[in-house]
Amino acid sequence: MRLFIAIPISDAVKQKIGDLQQPIEGIRWQENEQMHLTLKFVGEADMQLKKSLQKRLDEIEHPTFTIDLKGFGYFPERGRPKVLWIGLRENSSLRVLQQKVEQKCQAVGIAPEDRPYKPHVTMARVQGASKRTVNAFINEHKKFTVRDMMINQFVLYKSKLQPDGAQHSRLQTFLLNDGT
Repeated sequence: MRLFIAIPISDAVKQKIGDLQQPIEGIRWQENEQMHLTLKFVGEADMQLKKSLQKRLDEIEHPTFTIDLKGFGYFPERGRPKVLWIGLRENSSLRVLQQKVEQKCQAVGIAPEDRPYKPHVTMARVQGASKRTVNAFINEHKKFTVRDMMINQFVLYKSKLQPDGAQHSRLQTFLLNDGT
């Protein structure tokens, strides 16, 4: 099974993101159910690795915090865009949580990511739209922001690839500490 660890996006924020979507040739918008903020892509895992990972992730203690969604970009940064994303204002609590997740993954034998962590919410898959078209969308919505999005959990997800995109299902939710 394919696994990843992410922060779910609230329905209210998904709606705000969805309000930006408009028909654009060569852009396939992400379904609301698929929107999340990835902390770690695990990849293929057997049942034993899944159980070990769940146990380790359950050990994480981290306070609740807020994040601000701000700005857009695309991957890859050079060449033809393939993914359009919404960025985040720099957030030290998010970085620390991501590092804790990374450490727990390494503790069960999952290789560390070889690229620096770039927090984002995937908004669309670019399938043929030009860089100019993508940049026009980014410029049109550059003032978009969501402030103080409460983060009180992260989730271990299973991802099943389908012809029309991946289907994500929650395997386990890990609550952050609310200070009480």
